Amino acid sequence: MSLETKSQELKDIVSTYDTQWFLGSLSGLIEDIPSGRSKDQLGNLSSPLRQLYFLGGLLITSDPTNGIEIQFTHENWEKIVELLNEIESEYDKIFFPKVDEEIDERWKKIREVAMPSFLTYFNQGPLNYEEQIINWVIDLFQQFDSLIETAIFLKTKDFIQFYENLDQLHQRNFQSFTSKNVSNRPNWETYTKMKVGVRDDVPDFIKAMGEIDTPFFTFIADHGIIDRFYPEDIVSTTLSIDKVQRILNLLSIKREQTNYIYYTATRPGNPLYEKPIVEIGDGMFQVFEVKQVIHSIENLLEYICSSTIEQTSKLNKKKGKLLEERIVELFISFFEKDFEVYEGYYVGGCEQDILFLWKEFAFIIEAKGYKLNEPFRDPEKAFVRIKQEFDTSIGFGYTQTKRVEQKFVDNVPLTLIDKDGNLVKEIDTTKYDNNVFSIIVNLKSFGQIQTNLDTLLEVAEDNNFPWAVKFDDLEVFLLTLKAMHKDPISFIHFLLMRENLHGKLICSDELQVCGGFISGKITDKTIDSTDTIVTAPDLASLFDSQYYKGMGFKNEKYLEEKRSGKSLFL
Repeated sequence: MSLETKSQELKDIVSTYDTQWFLGSLSGLIEDIPSGRSKDQLGNLSSPLRQLYFLGGLLITSDPTNGIEIQFTHENWEKIVELLNEIESEYDKIFFPKVDEEIDERWKKIREVAMPSFLTYFNQGPLNYEEQIINWVIDLFQQFDSLIETAIFLKTKDFIQFYENLDQLHQRNFQSFTSKNVSNRPNWETYTKMKVGVRDDVPDFIKAMGEIDTPFFTFIADHGIIDRFYPEDIVSTTLSIDKVQRILNLLSIKREQTNYIYYTATRPGNPLYEKPIVEIGDGMFQVFEVKQVIHSIENLLEYICSSTIEQTSKLNKKKGKLLEERIVELFISFFEKDFEVYEGYYVGGCEQDILFLWKEFAFIIEAKGYKLNEPFRDPEKAFVRIKQEFDTSIGFGYTQTKRVEQKFVDNVPLTLIDKDGNLVKEIDTTKYDNNVFSIIVNLKSFGQIQTNLDTLLEVAEDNNFPWAVKFDDLEVFLLTLKAMHKDPISFIHFLLMRENLHGKLICSDELQVCGGFISGKITDKTIDSTDTIVTAPDLASLFDSQYYKGMGFKNEKYLEEKRSGKSLFL
């Protein structure tokens, strides 16, 4: 069967399900991914999050009049899983050799770069916590509020308030259906088609028990009930019904038939990424995944603020500046004292981003706010684009850090100049005894080719690789070290260990490496004793555990619930 045939067969199956129930069922499975629950349904999926989104996208782009089925049969779910994995395997085959194709070192190199980049791009969802994206959206786009308001008559704070109101409704509904300590909204039955109860021929005391537990059993049967709302449910003192309607017009979609069937289609692609709220009729809406709403808000505001070349240039400059500010704030918070920091300095006539000095250690940091483009499906074309993007971001960042690092290596004075040519500081590099680390911090991750720089970055034999890390991962790692009361010297130990992983590592998520270090599952000993280290998602689970205790983000949500341990929240 061809990719098209398998995809269409899957869409035909999916199209038979009721919109509300099916989307709610998928949403429940998505929430179960981090905890490992629902293994009977999720256990055989190769990329659960993306595959569940794919199913939602197929449903939303199918004929709504077909959608009458409620509940999977075991056989149907098994068939759905089988087709999902077969479809993903078909994409893997893009990188397999064709008949009579010569397999040489160049062929291998191209696939070594193109295949993991392609699979990470399409199979891996956003790996960050909601506070990180909320804080970024606020700090970046409030600077463009006049432009945004002119375009859509809304401001950044309106979108943030909409998201917060939606999330609070989601949390409140979840607690009301799963805890006897929180009352259900008075008209909760109107948000579901399901009617759950007990038989008439049972004793009265069983009927009474059943009535008490009816909301809970309704939630079990129809998970989507916690994500359904009318526009007025989202209104608050700082968000009018008019603004709610405007935002819903921008972020919601109806189920209607289109020709979308491909897992990796992007123009147009899965509509649930751009518009994760579904209009389900009679004025009611249903969120597919709450966290995706804030990502969609970011994408929408970015689109509005980059409609011209001039606006795009201004936006990119603001991104770069904000990223640098965030890095400096994070390092100051982590190291706390005994540090010096220099920003926007010049060395040899070339601008550098950040130099952070702590005791006898130096951190040369370059910030890269580039936007990652979709990889081509053709491996040859994909390799060319990926390498170009890599060279202009991480590669160029390494050239910049190396310029400064070499001063420390050569034990010659490092003269820092400002943009006007004035002396800022002359640093005695001999005080640092080569305790120097180059760090490249970007907004988006290249995945495998970033975690294992040996693939594309050329480094002299006697030089060390830099640490290339996405800012969100850097923030989570340092905040966790701080929350666990780890001495800053532990970060130095990590950087020393991290240098030795290049050339051996198979990993697309840097937090798996960071988690392996904290847990002691990745050590210098394990690195020295093996040629290949393959990480697994469970290595990063300790960060989720810390998040549910309190991570330390600015404006962190549900801290009271986290610290009390008495309230459940999603």
